[in-house]
Amino acid sequence: MTPSRLLARQSLAGLMRDRSVLILVAFFAAMVMVTAWLGWSATNTVNAIYADAAQYLAGAGQPVPSNPVGQSAPLAVLRNLGVYISLIGTFGAIVIGQLLIEADRRAGTLPLLGTRPFARRDYALGKMRALGVATGAMMAVAGLISVATLFTIPSLVVRSADLARLGLFLILGWAYITTFGLVALGAAARMPATASGLISASVVWLVVTFVLPELTANIHPTASINPVSTLAATPDSAFFRVTSTLLGPVSLSEAFAWLSGDLLSFLPDGLAPRGPVPPLVTLPLALLLAFLFALRSAAKLDLTAGGPDA
Repeated sequence: MTPSRLLARQSLAGLMRDRSVLILVAFFAAMVMVTAWLGWSATNTVNAIYADAAQYLAGAGQPVPSNPVGQSAPLAVLRNLGVYISLIGTFGAIVIGQLLIEADRRAGTLPLLGTRPFARRDYALGKMRALGVATGAMMAVAGLISVATLFTIPSLVVRSADLARLGLFLILGWAYITTFGLVALGAAARMPATASGLISASVVWLVVTFVLPELTANIHPTASINPVSTLAATPDSAFFRVTSTLLGPVSLSEAFAWLSGDLLSFLPDGLAPRGPVPPLVTLPLALLLAFLFALRSAAKLDLTAGGPDA
């Protein structure tokens, strides 16, 4: 077993014993279940209304139209999933990224690790691998709940192409939350103060989620948590045209929302992505930069420091 894999296993074991992580993951799963229930409930309501209307029209000798549930995209019932991933899932990844470094520092194990015959790069890669597995597990939970929901909604026809799009959406969600988790991991490695990574990454996340959309498209914070209202066209004014062009490429939450709407089939017709850089370029580039930042920061971590009073 390579040193990085061994460190990843040790880190994952520590995360599974941490109550704060378990609470966050449970809360995330609960919110995904709420999303599933909202989609299931709304679709069942439409089915019930349609059944009553169809019975009335048939009794009156009128033509019965097709069920609107069958005419809409199946994945649209999961439109709220992107919001919970970008909010709760991202915060969970930030907490995990912080703990992966801070737990070793507070436990005083860094000096012990520094005496082992492996490169510091292995330490960084092990922590980043643990983060990727942890965030992947969160997306797997979301995927299982989502698939179960789709197949339990009456009159909803789910095809293999829909499941493929859902899979791509979950990969997108993993990349998005892992980006912020890597930022937290790198910040925690660079700043020895307790919870510095958590605070720094949270500030970046809040700016990306709430500040940038307001500057690029006048999307207020309350609208940013709505999967439909956040997909707004750029206002027709010189100020927002300029800010959208300049800030659009770094507005990751809007790129994620646009791709989520496209993959889950609720993107408004004709809505262009924010800024001149396509979201399929913005998000992978952000993940790469966060990866390099975390790798460099964790590889330069002082392995002689740490302890209960750190």
